[in-house]
Amino acid sequence: MPMIFLEDFSKFLLFLHLVAAVVLMGCLAHNLLIVVGYWRGKFRKKNVEKRHVKMAFWAYLVTFLIGALVYPTFRVRVRAEYFDESVPWATGLFEVREHWSAIGLALFIAFYFLRGKFDPETEREKLFLYTALCYILNLIVWYCATVGYYLTTLKSV
Repeated sequence: MPMIFLEDFSKFLLFLHLVAAVVLMGCLAHNLLIVVGYWRGKFRKKNVEKRHVKMAFWAYLVTFLIGALVYPTFRVRVRAEYFDESVPWATGLFEVREHWSAIGLALFIAFYFLRGKFDPETEREKLFLYTALCYILNLIVWYCATVGYYLTTLKSV
């Protein structure tokens, strides 16, 4: 059986992928709570919110990178050997998850740079776009995390 790139480390990498995703979900959720407060005129936590964006950005990149490192093992050992044979709909679910995470990466770059360039207290027109991106990224990240967890349980049971 041929060796797959980083296969020996795949379980550890998958665990790191999980940890990075939890950090990401926490940062984004806290960010969203603060951004909702902006619409109520609460701007005390602007610096905290900006730190959440930076941490979430790096957590997204790390999560994405680790996912890419685990992908070859997943592609052969889980998808080809298990999902495609036993639960083909799971392959489709993973494909959708992959596409959303790639779209999320592009949106996250826009989100990160937008936050660095405006003051939510004085530039309300940009706050609308920023808030929309915040909600969308939360949906994408929580969807990807939920699907990732669900698919992991299919193979582990």
